[in-house]
Amino acid sequence: MKAVLWGLGGFLAGGLLAGVAGFALPAVVPISQAEGAYAMGVAFFWVPLGAVLGLVAGVIRGLRG
Repeated sequence: MKAVLWGLGGFLAGGLLAGVAGFALPAVVPISQAEGAYAMGVAFFWVPLGAVLGLVAGVIRGLRG
């Protein structure tokens, strides 16, 4: 049960962190936002990737503790 809770926390934290970092990145470096392609890449690729990586890290953390 501990691994499930850590996994859920990692899933949420990873997705949130990837979303915040992705949408804040154009303020730091020049990224073209032509036709919303950048925002769609963040929403449909980077956020899910961050969520899955957070899930894996959370489950590993939960199994070790």
